Amino acid sequence: MYGIRPKTMHYWYKEYLSGYRQQVAEGKWGEKKIHVVDKGTGEVVNEKAVPIAKSENMGSHMTVDEKQIGKKMYTIMTNLKTGKIAFLAQSQKSEELQEAARNYFPEKLDEVRSVSCDMGASYIKLCRELFPKAKIVIDKFHVVMHLMEALQQVRRKIKTQCINHPDIQVNQVSLEDPEEQKQWTDIELLERCRYAICRKEGEWDEEEREMMSYLFRHYPLLQQAYALTQKLRGWYDKKYIGADMDLRERDLYDWCDDALQSRIPTFKAVRKMVEKHHDNIINYFNEGQTNAKAENMNGKIQRFLANNFGIRDRDFFLFRLAGYFS
Repeated sequence: MYGIRPKTMHYWYKEYLSGYRQQVAEGKWGEKKIHVVDKGTGEVVNEKAVPIAKSENMGSHMTVDEKQIGKKMYTIMTNLKTGKIAFLAQSQKSEELQEAARNYFPEKLDEVRSVSCDMGASYIKLCRELFPKAKIVIDKFHVVMHLMEALQQVRRKIKTQCINHPDIQVNQVSLEDPEEQKQWTDIELLERCRYAICRKEGEWDEEEREMMSYLFRHYPLLQQAYALTQKLRGWYDKKYIGADMDLRERDLYDWCDDALQSRIPTFKAVRKMVEKHHDNIINYFNEGQTNAKAENMNGKIQRFLANNFGIRDRDFFLFRLAGYFS
């Protein structure tokens, strides 16, 4: 623009227009850190950046999630109601994150009433110890993600069995398609159904309904896995938010019984996960809280990264990130 090179514009923006150098000189940027101490000697062996720690962005409902920025992993705490980042630290360890949060906004920790996170042991420990008055909500979408992966593993296993048995490969079915008539093998159908099987039956078109009907008739295990998946997804229906928690808990245990009786290994693993975290999973029905805000923030950061063609200067990038999203 106006014959000015991009590098020159970036230099002016960074050094003079953004306020970055001024804040660094005044000690308002880059001073917040996590000190990693050697337990034997008490010596500080490492320092990890805490680019954002704003007590004014803390609220009654928070979300905790992770985000990779460049080659480093960060923990992000986002206010569910405002969508602003309250805390961003270059660590995923519970002890280090607790130290930083207690240093920078100790008076706000008791105000948090609900916090959502994934099933990572470190984040659950963090939420339990850092927010003593908050209810922990396991993010609904992380549970469904594990559920869908279990279903896809069943599909892939059946497909592998078909590949290993040539006599099954020659089985062909003709699906009614007004534009194209083609004979599909079972292996091809099992590959084609990978998206349809993730949707509800009412969302299938005519061809998908015919394809799934054929596969369910020939592979009852796939139908059983699909039924288990849809039952748990139905249990998560938004209409049950605020409903009787005892009834929700009973229905969840009914699903766990069905998963156990199915003898499908992948769903037994999901059942163990659900039973381990069932109290925090059921808390979803108090207010319907999810990690949607956190995932939305992750998406914004990713787009910010893409628009900047990656990270050239990490510290300046984080400075801009704090300015835009906190």
